[in-house]
Amino acid sequence: MRSVRSAQTLAASLVVILIIGILAVVMMKGSGAFGSKQSTRADGRGTTVPGLVKARAEDTVCKTYLNQLRMSLSIAKSDNDDQWPATLQESRLGETYYTCPMGKGNNPYQYNPATGEVKCTYPGHGKY
Repeated sequence: MRSVRSAQTLAASLVVILIIGILAVVMMKGSGAFGSKQSTRADGRGTTVPGLVKARAEDTVCKTYLNQLRMSLSIAKSDNDDQWPATLQESRLGETYYTCPMGKGNNPYQYNPATGEVKCTYPGHGKY
């Protein structure tokens, strides 16, 4: 009896290389290697697909920090005879919650103690 030997053919190898090439093009989309190097974001970050994903994840962290701050300030207000705290630090959340994660510590949140409004100063985060 003759044994059947399975081996990878040249055609199968070319198909695998083609698939890897297509995935590389998709991942590098917009990086300048295959087209323009323009970002659709206000801060200019995320010119590649992985870069956009990372930037969107950091946007979500910023939204979460702002939500936590607003809830904590509301609780502090109810504990303080319906008066907003004078500073963000009175929320007692921790120093990481007082600045935007996108700005790497260079963009502290703006707080208005008269209204209790907290805003992010990072480009593109004004709507948060």
